Amino acid sequence: MIVIGLIIVLVSGLSLSLGDSSGNSLGTAQNLVASLVGTARAQAAVNQTEARVVIYATRPPSGDPDKYLRLLQVFVANPEGSQTWQPVGSPVYLPRGVYVVPTATAGLLASGVIWLANPQPVSKTIGAFTMSTQPTGTVFAGAPSCFYVEFEPDGSIKPASTPYTQIAVATATLTNNLPAFNNSGAVRGVIIRPSGAVTFVNDATSF
Repeated sequence: MIVIGLIIVLVSGLSLSLGDSSGNSLGTAQNLVASLVGTARAQAAVNQTEARVVIYATRPPSGDPDKYLRLLQVFVANPEGSQTWQPVGSPVYLPRGVYVVPTATAGLLASGVIWLANPQPVSKTIGAFTMSTQPTGTVFAGAPSCFYVEFEPDGSIKPASTPYTQIAVATATLTNNLPAFNNSGAVRGVIIRPSGAVTFVNDATSF
């Protein structure tokens, strides 16, 4: 009976996991972003070169709707100081229905949704560039537009941002191949200090 009871508990836990709510998906996305930041800082230190967390940002119809604001990967500059970016590890997709909130939400809001203005729960002081060095067959091939956060070999932000960099994630429905953010009150993310230290943000009004 004890064994049967344990099996029931395990199956129940698996069912809850597979039925992941939007809250759990947001938490998962937030943890993924924080993990990639940590990986980028570690790779910068190990390789003594610049490292970036890169976010696919080519807006459909030009870009891939499945990758747009959902695909992220760590890259290192090889050699140091160059614009030749070498991927590290595997690319990561955020959970279905969760996207990085870009620096502006124009054209990306669901009908009737008003995004908070003060503070504004969007990604801030992140860079933008065109990924032009990836060979055919890799997920960032085709010279896509990207957002990024870059780190120096000592783990600090490059360039130093004032007062900090932030990456926000939120739920959205895919409408005409574009994410339509549908809940301005349910936004999570991370704040990255100039030193590279990460703070979790669990409330839309705390950015």
